Amino acid sequence: MLSIDFEDWHQLVHRRLGFADWDRSHAALERQTATLLELLDELDARATFFLLGMTVANHRELVAEIVRRGHEPACHGYAHARVYEQAPEEFRADIERGAGEIESAPGRRPVAYRAPAFSINRRTPWAYEELADAGFRYDSSQYDTPRVPDRLGDIPTKPYRLGRLWELPVAGGGSYWRVLPPRGLRELAVLYFHPYEFGPGLRAELPAGASFKQRLAAAKVVAWRNAGRGLVESRLRRVAQTHRLVSYDQAYGDLDRLYGTRTRTLSPQGVLV
Repeated sequence: MLSIDFEDWHQLVHRRLGFADWDRSHAALERQTATLLELLDELDARATFFLLGMTVANHRELVAEIVRRGHEPACHGYAHARVYEQAPEEFRADIERGAGEIESAPGRRPVAYRAPAFSINRRTPWAYEELADAGFRYDSSQYDTPRVPDRLGDIPTKPYRLGRLWELPVAGGGSYWRVLPPRGLRELAVLYFHPYEFGPGLRAELPAGASFKQRLAAAKVVAWRNAGRGLVESRLRRVAQTHRLVSYDQAYGDLDRLYGTRTRTLSPQGVLV
């Protein structure tokens, strides 16, 4: 299963660096997404796009084009706030606002969710109930990466039921594929990427008044994101030679058949049992 975290890289970087106009749209996202969509068409692949609400608000026509080409719209929240930094009521408001923004763009309510930065962890077991109550049926927020503090341990490698939701854990992709080669992929493995990993190399679009400190911080981020970026497309092409790349909604019907007996529960302490 192929997934894309659809977010405006410049928007997120500008917010992190404290620019007042951080929420404006950037043309680079349109170029990156066009490159990605052409590649997916070439590979006869479909993807689930986890759409960030504040990015959707700036790129409604682009989101409509994504859906028109047969890709599944899913929810990445609205403000890219980490779940473990929110109270339950804040999280509830964020996912509702994000889902509403997505529904109004392509006219289709998302049923799948992914937390920004895979941030559902041991501190936030309540997030799954909030998602189910909001009408989501699938979550794809678990990735065994050390970048998540207090992450859940012993994350299963295959899809499983978690209460009222299906959990579709991530197997690999993103920046990790720029430094580590992909290992053997099982059936219904989940891969994830971002539009900014495709197309020409990234350049920081900074306002004229940016300070030296802000420019230095942006340069470091650009250097990291551009390192080995060509490997992402080449490795995805390699996977497409041996695996069919599908969106989540193309695989939903296979979940019960293949993994219907795999049920886990989450304790109040955030431990999978």
